[in-house]
Amino acid sequence: MAKVAIVGAGHVGVVYAAGLAELGHTVRVVDIDRARVVALRKGRVWFHEPGLPELLARGLRRRRVTFATSHPSAFAGAEFIFVCVPTPTTTDGSLDDSMLRSAFQLIRKHTGADRPIVVNKSTVPVGTGDLARKVFGDSGLQIVSSPEFLAEGRAVEDFFHPSRIVLGSNDRPAAEAVAKLFVALRAPVVYTDVATAEFSKLAANAFLAMKVSFANALARLSEAVGADVDGVTQVLSLDRRIGEGHLRAGLGFGGSCLPKDVAAVEHLARQSDANADLFSAVLRVNRDQRSRVVDHLIQRFGSVAGRRIAILGLAFKAGTDDIRESAAIALAEQLLALHADVVLYDPVARAEIRNGAVKASVARSAIGAARRADAVVLATEWPELAAVDLKELRKAMRGNVLVDGRGIVAPGAARALGFDYFGFGRGGRTQS
Repeated sequence: MAKVAIVGAGHVGVVYAAGLAELGHTVRVVDIDRARVVALRKGRVWFHEPGLPELLARGLRRRRVTFATSHPSAFAGAEFIFVCVPTPTTTDGSLDDSMLRSAFQLIRKHTGADRPIVVNKSTVPVGTGDLARKVFGDSGLQIVSSPEFLAEGRAVEDFFHPSRIVLGSNDRPAAEAVAKLFVALRAPVVYTDVATAEFSKLAANAFLAMKVSFANALARLSEAVGADVDGVTQVLSLDRRIGEGHLRAGLGFGGSCLPKDVAAVEHLARQSDANADLFSAVLRVNRDQRSRVVDHLIQRFGSVAGRRIAILGLAFKAGTDDIRESAAIALAEQLLALHADVVLYDPVARAEIRNGAVKASVARSAIGAARRADAVVLATEWPELAAVDLKELRKAMRGNVLVDGRGIVAPGAARALGFDYFGFGRGGRTQS
């Protein structure tokens, strides 16, 4: 079993720490956020990820996982150093690699003669491997690019059942050494060069985002011709060449990966004098989905000013408390700018809402949010919201407009109860 250090106690870093410990390795995680480190030492995970608290607790109990704020102590004796730091989007769509550069410099400074293999898990601009080699100079440190493909809300499952492990390096023995860390997972391993590995993560997320926007484009056409988008996408999903993942019409994609990575690919295409139109269209269709809800509400009410609009579900998808790039947050901000009275509810992301993500009222329940509402928008596919009692919902409301932004309610059942129902591409032509 190996000694592994991890730079960054974010979502990816903590999942990999707990997962590697479960595989029998000894893991030390270093982060500059002292409060976060103290909480993690006690087994308190600062974000919502099903199964992770229990997994981390086992690692702590077995003393296979420790957390620190000191880089020298974390790196001492490490055979591998995983870099799991954020690379947020800048204003021009490129990825900000400043924290990555800092991590590389700290590794160079504090590893001495140990020469661990550096494994980059962060989503990075193509060419980061060259940057690492310049920072490492003649230190003998080897860089292996191994992008992560963890989906929030099922990250633990993805760690233990990966569809593939990608290892990009100019040093095949270094890549093979990293592969041995995960041999118990019996996953396909793709050995390639660093640039290809770096680009593969961006390309994968750009493709998934394209499927979401494609489904939403189909939904709009379905409304125009009287088709039902769920039937259309079911036919497509049964084609093995297409598959069902991410092929669902709705409010669009959000979170920390898809919007950022599509923007990064769009930026890369522009910088490379390649055609960026496809990626620009994917982002534009995604943005338009939120505006379509606002347009629908204005069509129904004439104006949303003073109208009470309940938005149920704030996390960008079910299974997480992450509200980064949330379609629901973007929708709430648009409605507030038009002077609507917005009330929010989410079964998990309540603290994130109260911490100032958007200036709106926060309810304690779905029915509570809907009380005296003129319209309700279902914005996250939480099972709780899919199972909401529609009779109680209708009774609580002042109006009857129901926007099903995730396709979790049967249109016929909703209309039978008196709802003015709208779902993207569902139930025939748009009602006027």
